[in-house]
Amino acid sequence: MTPQDEYLNQVRRAMAGMEPAVRDDILRELRSHVAESMAANGGNPTAAFSGLGPPREVGRHYRAIYGYSRLYRALFAFIAFFLAVPSIPVLVAGNERIFPYGLSIVFLIVVAAWIVWVSVAAGSRAGLMAGIAAFAGRVLAFAIAASTQPGAVVTAEGIEVLLAASVALVLLGWLPGTAKQTWSGPKAEL
Repeated sequence: MTPQDEYLNQVRRAMAGMEPAVRDDILRELRSHVAESMAANGGNPTAAFSGLGPPREVGRHYRAIYGYSRLYRALFAFIAFFLAVPSIPVLVAGNERIFPYGLSIVFLIVVAAWIVWVSVAAGSRAGLMAGIAAFAGRVLAFAIAASTQPGAVVTAEGIEVLLAASVALVLLGWLPGTAKQTWSGPKAEL
């Protein structure tokens, strides 16, 4: 394997999760750029690669620009949906003890952390999708539990807490990615 192929393979691995067509176009352009740079530098691959930077950083940079594929964004939302389901304490509540409520808080923290990661890593649109999926998972789980549990008592305060926490998950999906995009935007030169 040539140094050029090894470099481009590392870039490809760092671009995992991107749309395959976009990733392949970028790799073709990089291959052409590296070939031109090597020709200009007398066939020296080190000089050609030094202008581009480390392959993992190059791949991550392109993934940050072009984002994850639709399949990955859907997978992120699917995971958020299923992580949100056990964050409803009535699904496991029997006697009123701290255990089911504490467990639901753990799952709520896990789903919130997942949504923040998705928003930062994959962008605010993917984070918003994950937040909406978590909202839907919580509301659906609550509706199923409230309608199937014998003797279930639904209060207005309980609905308010459910909706407030669920809306907070949607906001968590949107805000970090938007903030990252705003803060990492072009800097004004003085």
